[in-house]
Amino acid sequence: MSDRRLAVGLFGLAFVAYAWFFGGAGWNQNANFNLTRALVEQQTIRIDGFPPNTGDFSFVDGKAYSNKPPGLSMLAAIPYALVFAFASDPAATMTQIVLLYWCTVATCATTGALLIATFFLYARRIGATQRTALAVSLTLAFGTYLFAYSTLFFAHVPSVFFLFLSFVLAQRRPLLSGAAAGMAVLCNYTVVIALPAVAALVLVLVQAAAADKPMGRMGRIGRWIAGGVPFALLLAAYHNAAFGSPFTTASETSNPMFTESHLWLGLFGVPKLPVLFELTFGAQRGLFFLSPVLLAAIAGAVVMLRRGLRIELAAIAWIVVAFLLVNASFNGWHGGSAIGPRYLLPIVPFLGVAMLFATPKLRTLWLALAVVSFAFNFVAVAVNPQPSQQIARPLDRYLFPLFVTGRLPDDVPPRPLTDWKVMLGHVSVMSQAPDETTPFTRHAPGSRESFWSSFNAGELLWPGSPLSTLPVLLWIVAGGIFMGRAAPGTPTFRRSRRAQSSGPASSGR
Repeated sequence: MSDRRLAVGLFGLAFVAYAWFFGGAGWNQNANFNLTRALVEQQTIRIDGFPPNTGDFSFVDGKAYSNKPPGLSMLAAIPYALVFAFASDPAATMTQIVLLYWCTVATCATTGALLIATFFLYARRIGATQRTALAVSLTLAFGTYLFAYSTLFFAHVPSVFFLFLSFVLAQRRPLLSGAAAGMAVLCNYTVVIALPAVAALVLVLVQAAAADKPMGRMGRIGRWIAGGVPFALLLAAYHNAAFGSPFTTASETSNPMFTESHLWLGLFGVPKLPVLFELTFGAQRGLFFLSPVLLAAIAGAVVMLRRGLRIELAAIAWIVVAFLLVNASFNGWHGGSAIGPRYLLPIVPFLGVAMLFATPKLRTLWLALAVVSFAFNFVAVAVNPQPSQQIARPLDRYLFPLFVTGRLPDDVPPRPLTDWKVMLGHVSVMSQAPDETTPFTRHAPGSRESFWSSFNAGELLWPGSPLSTLPVLLWIVAGGIFMGRAAPGTPTFRRSRRAQSSGPASSGR
């Protein structure tokens, strides 16, 4: 099967799985959704024209704004407008649930699936066999928390897609790479810390594609900067209109409950070693605890170093280390009620690049870790991708017990319904509607609005039952097996002629 057809198949496989689930509302989603609604319904960037439903706000001169960068809300504005025009009662809670789900699918599920297809094509470009590229792509799609955040209206997945796209395009299309970088920052401020690595690739990997005329280094970096300028101007204009200065961000003016006066920008201090451990191996938020298969990236990095892929490895290392240090210095490093270290999500596809070099050498161990990682992330998506930050061990003390039994373990104290995001049931237990600040403040437990605040498509037949996840589980497994059989490849990492002549893996030797 051709690379293009496999990439299309991967997109379809991931998109259907991501769209099958809807993780529900919450402060983060509501803040983004409110801005989308304000842009479409009221032609304003203020969000105080709607009933209070979030603590993620910025308050300036008596006016309320989202405390998020505007990129995700802007991306969702057109899809929202298309459906809003035909809504008979757009203010109704059930309509808002459907509209929020639609915006999530149109932005997060779509960019998540595009990220997986893009990763596969990049892996092939640098010489991975089809089978290796497919295996790692499927692992990223369903064995990491890219899965969970593709079902939530957070800006994480769109920003990760645009950042990785900028990385992929850095050598061949500097103008488009710059535009993708600009869009990534428009969605997520912290992505800016990865841009020096991408800019370095633009400067160092000077060999242009065969269809292009060779450009000098300054010409290439000039094109890269030019690609990002329109997005920088748009972001500056938004800041100026909302916060009174092009250089004042939404984070700086955020709800005081999230900021501390002694920290830089009210958010950042000195990186802490205990936080680094919790971000990587901790049972509550640890990246490698949730997705142990990503540990293969360490072995892959060693192989890359031995093969002389120093430029690419240096760029990946910069991105990984920068995000780790920034998150370890952030006062809200845990991400609130969430699965995994959500602010580290941008490093996942870059770890995947390193995994390409290790997967064929560690097949048995890699497969075992991939199965464990898939189980962890599938159950998190099915039950609640936003487990309460009060739960120290969400996987074994909350998510798996609920999926199997529908209740907490006997040795866990009973939780009141008012407890923040600790909700019970087998699947889709997140019960906060888009018009609520906390669950059940407007809609009683068991009401239609509460029950359908999060859902998966299988619940149309098996509401509240783990059986509702069986069709999508079969879809993922069968699709992966079908594509795996159609993808020839030896269990080694090889160079294609194309990669030898023009791909990033051929540079820097």
